[in-house]
Amino acid sequence: MAGKIPRWESELWSYISSGDGVTCPLHSQCQVRQSGGWCVDDNKKRLSLFLNKGQFNLSNYDFIQSEARGLCRPFQLVEMLAQRYLKRGEVSCPPVPAELILLADEQHPVEVRLVALKVYHGAIWRQNDGWVIQLKNDDIPATRRFILFHEAFHILAHCKTTPVFRRREGILGSFNELLADHFASCILMPREWVNEKRAEVEDLDRLAEIFDVPMPAMCIRLRQLGLV
Repeated sequence: MAGKIPRWESELWSYISSGDGVTCPLHSQCQVRQSGGWCVDDNKKRLSLFLNKGQFNLSNYDFIQSEARGLCRPFQLVEMLAQRYLKRGEVSCPPVPAELILLADEQHPVEVRLVALKVYHGAIWRQNDGWVIQLKNDDIPATRRFILFHEAFHILAHCKTTPVFRRREGILGSFNELLADHFASCILMPREWVNEKRAEVEDLDRLAEIFDVPMPAMCIRLRQLGLV
């Protein structure tokens, strides 16, 4: 994205580059957490499992609380980043076009491949002339779309941070992975759109269909916004 990076975005990348990728760099000093608000970092292992759930049960999401008491600063900044890219791509209604991921690195091409991944839902590879996003071919299209934007955040972070945004293999519930999930949620399900559509649509299956996202992602977003 051309132009000067806003101060708030530089703040986001500074948190990522200074952290260990596993725990929120503000965990010990987070005012939201200290005031009794719901801490994403304290629940990251449970959150990381939801895309792997084969059956939907709304009661499984009861542990996720509304962000009514606030949202920790890195997650606020990630949502601002998602809003910036929606504006840059001139997207104003769901579903968000997959082509928006091309803005993650406007200097290099981004290729998407469906492959038989065994462990992860997606992965990225940096090549000399661009990027390759691998998506698990066995996943349903809505899940692949969510993972596509998750991986787009990794590309953004690789381009903006030093050291590069790194995945910690074998660590369940990495904080950086949750940031990528949150980016995908915010860009595919902006809060204004979700509030508007939720007032019109009661059926959760239909709502997930409108936004073209997997049901677990839809439910997490609704719980965060206090809509279920």
